[in-house]
Amino acid sequence: MKISNEVNVKIKNVRAALDDAYDKLNVTLHKKNTGAKVTYSEVNPFELVSENFEYITSIIRELQGSEIIGDE
Repeated sequence: MKISNEVNVKIKNVRAALDDAYDKLNVTLHKKNTGAKVTYSEVNPFELVSENFEYITSIIRELQGSEIIGDE
């Protein structure tokens, strides 16, 4: 696959945005469980979207490995 320099720059920006989102989501939060006694359980929001991140990053890696053609 061949991509232009402009597309390559945009791919790098998307990759940086994903890295930033990962850093923000990969934290431990506590979910309140109500019942006779209130308890809290640990929840990591990234685990809910990790498959989506893996798919997106695999596409980005594939595109980054493409041949870059000059902008005309």
